Amino acid sequence: MNNTKENPTWFLDRLTLYQAANSTPEAIKRNFLIRIAEFELIVSELRRKKPGDPVQHELILGRRGSGKSTLLRRIQIEIDEDPKLVKKYIAINLAEEQAGIYRLSDLWFEVLEELMKRFNKVKKLRDFDDFDDNQAYTRYLYAEIHQLLQASGKKAVLLLDNLDRILENFDGDAHLLRETLLNYNDLQIIGGSTRMDEHFWRYDQPFYEFFRRHRLEGLRFEEIHELLNHWSTEMQLPELKDYALRHQGRVEAIRILTDGLPRALQFFIQVLLQDSAAYGFDYLRKVMDRATPLYQERLNSLTAPQRKIVQEMAFWWEAAPTKTLVEKCRMESKLIASYLKQLEKFGIVETLQTGKKNHLYRIAERFFNMWLIVTQGNPDQKRRAKYLTLFLEAWYDEQEIRALAQQHLDVLQEGNVPYDKALVLSKGLAHSKFIGVKERDVLIDYTQRLCVDGQEDSELPRKYETIKNEIDQLWEAKHYEDALVKVEEIENEEDGVKFFMKGYCYQMLQEYKNAEVYYLRAIEKGHVNAFNNLGNIYQDMGKIVEAKQKYSDAIKKGNVNALNNLAALYSEQGERVKAEQYFLEAIDKGHIEASYNLAVLYSIQGKSAEAEQYYLKAIDKGNANALNNLAIIYFRQGKNIEAEQYYLQAIEKGNVVALYNLAGFYAVQGKASKAVPYFLKAIEKGHTVALFNLAGLYYETIQNPTEALAYIQQYFVKTGDEKCFKNLIILEIWNGIFDNLHEKIERVIQNKQDDDLTWFFTNLLYHQQTQLVLSLFESEQHGKTLKTRYELLYYATLILAKKTEDNLLLRIPPEVLPTVEAIVAGIKAKQEFYRTPVSG
Repeated sequence: MNNTKENPTWFLDRLTLYQAANSTPEAIKRNFLIRIAEFELIVSELRRKKPGDPVQHELILGRRGSGKSTLLRRIQIEIDEDPKLVKKYIAINLAEEQAGIYRLSDLWFEVLEELMKRFNKVKKLRDFDDFDDNQAYTRYLYAEIHQLLQASGKKAVLLLDNLDRILENFDGDAHLLRETLLNYNDLQIIGGSTRMDEHFWRYDQPFYEFFRRHRLEGLRFEEIHELLNHWSTEMQLPELKDYALRHQGRVEAIRILTDGLPRALQFFIQVLLQDSAAYGFDYLRKVMDRATPLYQERLNSLTAPQRKIVQEMAFWWEAAPTKTLVEKCRMESKLIASYLKQLEKFGIVETLQTGKKNHLYRIAERFFNMWLIVTQGNPDQKRRAKYLTLFLEAWYDEQEIRALAQQHLDVLQEGNVPYDKALVLSKGLAHSKFIGVKERDVLIDYTQRLCVDGQEDSELPRKYETIKNEIDQLWEAKHYEDALVKVEEIENEEDGVKFFMKGYCYQMLQEYKNAEVYYLRAIEKGHVNAFNNLGNIYQDMGKIVEAKQKYSDAIKKGNVNALNNLAALYSEQGERVKAEQYFLEAIDKGHIEASYNLAVLYSIQGKSAEAEQYYLKAIDKGNANALNNLAIIYFRQGKNIEAEQYYLQAIEKGNVVALYNLAGFYAVQGKASKAVPYFLKAIEKGHTVALFNLAGLYYETIQNPTEALAYIQQYFVKTGDEKCFKNLIILEIWNGIFDNLHEKIERVIQNKQDDDLTWFFTNLLYHQQTQLVLSLFESEQHGKTLKTRYELLYYATLILAKKTEDNLLLRIPPEVLPTVEAIVAGIKAKQEFYRTPVSG
């Protein structure tokens, strides 16, 4: 065997010779190791069929290099050689003649010629000019085929590679082909196609659901292992024996990169058998050169705009939305969309459905994508580094990458390697997902130290520390979607930091399913804090058992936050003894928020002294919420001076709730002039309920109709709170607004959320709406129910309306009469309070 360094393409050279020499039926059967399931399914169907059974046409779908042609050839050989099949069928494979088929008549002519040769029958065929049109000629040719098959007692199995291209040329002939296949039972098509063309999936097309489909997926690891061992034996290459088992991570990475395509896999097997460290990026380019004739032809067949789109998609590498392609190609989105449809039809681009309007697109064959990157355009340093990383990860497993990184770091620390030599490998490794963010920064630091004056900094990746600072700023500004984009600048995945950051962004966006996915990936990489945050996610999702488990896992890993969170969860579940236990443990471990949370727990339990003690500890830790909550405790205890003091301190710390609470504190004390400014500050800070309470203050105390109505309107617009609609009606009446009053009142009565209308009816009476209220009590629709529920108020309304005939005062039960009289007196007092020149 030639030395691999002297002949770097030795494996592909031998494989080419091997495959060329083994094109006989015996060799093809011996080497047919993959696509076994599809082969057996199709052939078993042929064996099962009886002469009168309907024909089942087959469509084999797969990208170039997936093994379609080999599978068709293997089916042909089985039909030709199996004694049972050869009695029933004759296989026709028009592999070489397909280029000349652009009409159905061309296809039938080639089939007829082949049948005459195979049956040793000579027929003088009529000329094309004898017929009125091509369709008549086409029908004639198939009639001749039918006669030959009937005479032989066999059915024809027509094996057509590139069936999609043939049907594409048929135009109107497609309907005639379907008609022929439905009317005759003596010809079966088994076709290969690179794409699911519209002929097969559009319901208005002739072949909609006409073919049974077989999709050739990428090779599985087990199949690659079997294939390599087979090559080892057949080509006497001992180095391939159990290679996949010895380098499972490496082979699996290559399988993913090539999408498991057999043809693409061959190129990478050549790479895997080389000393990668000796060749690096330049060697990758040599390997890609071997694929150039195949891929260059594919590229040249495209128009200039199509090539532009394909190349930009390749350089982007990841699946790209249309917006990205518009920016990269500088074309209109409509044009991009049109070209993408064409490229998908050619099998070059595939669409990834997102479940939304905007889908993602990528090069269908990943090895073709890699070839475009390496061979096309200007391979600037940044691009070379990025794809050197991909290449390194393709042929090294995780342990080998980490070992290589450590080896390279040792060389960098010694300082004996020139900067330009160290640079390429440093960039390739710094981008790798198999190292952590700390290792990334160390590699970059030591490489930069080798750079002397006059040497250009060739775009080393930015340090993780720099990117993290930018992410922190986005988190602080609550720009979580922008932070997600920024996180993608971190390629490193080994320590789980990247996954943790993505999980946190999704958690803050309340996309809990995505957050769960990335926290689990971070946990797989050993990221301790991810246990705790995943517990938070499960708690928010209502998965209490799972949340407790993850918090417990995090506690075992030494995560103090998890102690606090588990305690809080127990508190929510009413398990207060356990909650107290974990809060106290978290406090002992120095958790800042645990003191506050324990104080809240004690406050809920009515343990004011204990709550005060831990609120004070939380205040020492700088917790502004504790200041507000302690003020509430003092207010309830009647310690107004202390309450006011702590509310003011909380406000200084930026606590918005304290603004609202202090305003309420002043309002309760009758200090309306002090309450108003704090309600206004709370509103300015976004406290919505403050709008409602300020409206109430202007209504009940300050007596400002205009301001009261303005604030209740703002509250209703912001919240849509139906319960406050009755307040809005009262304040409109106070301001002399009676538009659609009866419809609005009906809306209040019908509102199921308002179980008690006492306040509403009483306030209507405050504003001189006595006749209106009386009409509600006496209405056919609601009167009976309202009288029953609000009997005392009904009596009071009758008295106010001077409806005291029929001895009303005598009829009112004596035990409730004092209450009714008190209600009447109270209403009259309020009528004086709210008296205005307007009446309803």
